[in-house]
Amino acid sequence: MTIPLEPASPEHRLHLSQLAIYLRESRQILAAWDAYSDQHSDPDTHQPYDEDAYGLRQRDSDTLVSFGRVYDHADELVHVAEQQLDQLPASARTRRYAWQVRELRDSTKGLYAVHDDWLAVRRALPASARPGTEAFDEPLAESYAEAWHYLDQWAIHGQALFAINALAQKRPKASAPALGTAPPVPKAAAASSAARRWCA
Repeated sequence: MTIPLEPASPEHRLHLSQLAIYLRESRQILAAWDAYSDQHSDPDTHQPYDEDAYGLRQRDSDTLVSFGRVYDHADELVHVAEQQLDQLPASARTRRYAWQVRELRDSTKGLYAVHDDWLAVRRALPASARPGTEAFDEPLAESYAEAWHYLDQWAIHGQALFAINALAQKRPKASAPALGTAPPVPKAAAASSAARRWCA
């Protein structure tokens, strides 16, 4: 499949702006989780005082909801970064970015695989397993937990896509087309779409 996203296009800038929102929100979610974990876990053993309450915290699903605005275009963003890196002179910095982009590619594949696994699990659930029942919510929570590692990798390495794009934009171009302004991000709708698809 040909990936249509063009570097520096309005769509590319839109997807980068959506990634920027995710990077900010994922830091906030992780900071809130760390604060909660510190307050509700034994400082020596790191075991939660109340495992049921601890398990109800929604770090994994909250992070996935935030990534929802990036989910459908994650592979395209990685593809564009790879194209841009190919045009940049080799250096220690670009080699580090190339490694980070490979991490993002692997994480994207991992996320899509976890989602496919969840769809297979959901198809095998009995008809009585509906959202809000333990039979549905428990495997869904496990799916969210499996996805979290890949989401965290995006939070760690996603900034590299901005750095690569900035370097690529500094390169002289023979003829740079005029770029329009990217449309505003419909925040709530975009953020929740992946989570809805995950559960649908």
